[in-house]
Amino acid sequence: MRYFSLLIFATFFISNCGHNDVLVTVRNDKFTIQDFKDFYQFSPADDSLSRVKVINDFIDQKLAIKEAIALGYENDSLVKVSLEENKRSIIIRGYYKINVLDKIRVKENEIRKIYNQFVNQYHLAEIVVNNDSIAQYIAKELKKGVPFESLLVYSLDTISPGGDIGSNSEFSIPSEILKVLKRTKQGKVAGPIRLGDYIYFLKIIERKRLTTPKYEEVRKNIYDNLMREKAMKKGEEFIEKLLKDAQIEYNQAGLDLLRKPESLLTEEELNTWIVKKYKKNYVRVRTVISAVQENLKKAPDLDPKFLIERELVPDLVYDLVMKKRADRHPQIKKEIKKALYSLIYQKFYQDNVLNKVVIDSQVVVDYFNAHKMDYPDKKLNDVYKQIQIKLRDERIDAIRDSLFKSLRKKYQPIINEKVYAKLLKGE
Repeated sequence: MRYFSLLIFATFFISNCGHNDVLVTVRNDKFTIQDFKDFYQFSPADDSLSRVKVINDFIDQKLAIKEAIALGYENDSLVKVSLEENKRSIIIRGYYKINVLDKIRVKENEIRKIYNQFVNQYHLAEIVVNNDSIAQYIAKELKKGVPFESLLVYSLDTISPGGDIGSNSEFSIPSEILKVLKRTKQGKVAGPIRLGDYIYFLKIIERKRLTTPKYEEVRKNIYDNLMREKAMKKGEEFIEKLLKDAQIEYNQAGLDLLRKPESLLTEEELNTWIVKKYKKNYVRVRTVISAVQENLKKAPDLDPKFLIERELVPDLVYDLVMKKRADRHPQIKKEIKKALYSLIYQKFYQDNVLNKVVIDSQVVVDYFNAHKMDYPDKKLNDVYKQIQIKLRDERIDAIRDSLFKSLRKKYQPIINEKVYAKLLKGE
């Protein structure tokens, strides 16, 4: 896939259907399971206690954001600058999500079809040849009723005993072969079937259907894989159209200059254009050569054109957004607000937790002297940093717990116990 790595920037937006059940209410604000999943994900290894902690972290975050907004953090200069720096990429990803990812649908019958292809199995034996005349001879002999096994001497496969290649799922069998196998009875031979440079005769030793895994056990994995495949396909189509509509034109002379040392380029060469869009806008050598050559140091075989496209595609998406005024779309506004709240939380946490932690060197010395038995044969210098980090972490936990305890007391969050229990179970 030509644009695979260009599409990676947006694939994290893929998610399952939304969950609108209200998990927690903080005064007039309601937060749903989907709000939780926008920021947090359980690990498969999480036990119930770990999940409780993750949910509590989510609730604490919402309380902190509410308190921070009340204190005017929306107007904090660092928050505003950070939001502006990130807004462009948020808009680009949001537009891509709305116009590509959100339009992807995976139907139940598609999932079931893939599942059936995995559990439907063919136990096969093969004769493989690469000569038409030998294939014709084998076909005639089989038609006469000559046993398949007696013709194995003509097979190029001399490794598999009796030509037995074991059981193969329908999913793993090339479609050209599978079509013929489906028309062939058990115990009979399918072929000749040409595939590439070889001709196959396949005896169906046994057809069987596996009883495991159960459909419910693998449904989500199949769904996720289908979503990913469709996202890549739709993404490629989107980018191809984007480049076509922008009337992208490359100048090979300019691309070639990107591999020459910048110090050896003349002023005229530095002004040579590399790519043109919309028939009027030019990107010149001097504007990209440093970035391109930095990437080429890490991967010399990369095509400079690919590196240009990697930067060009987001620019084209943003141009399209501005042209259509799509940045006003409610969903994009929501993504910007989510980013704002995340920045507000980070700044609030920095100010009210991290910046309040100071571990004096004397505290480290006192701790070491009081706990020397925990550090046998160690001098203070050997474990100073270790102790300092330990004390800092303990102090952070204490300040954090105190802060969130006071916020819970102030805002009295109301937790929907039924939804809470459902989330704990991973439903």
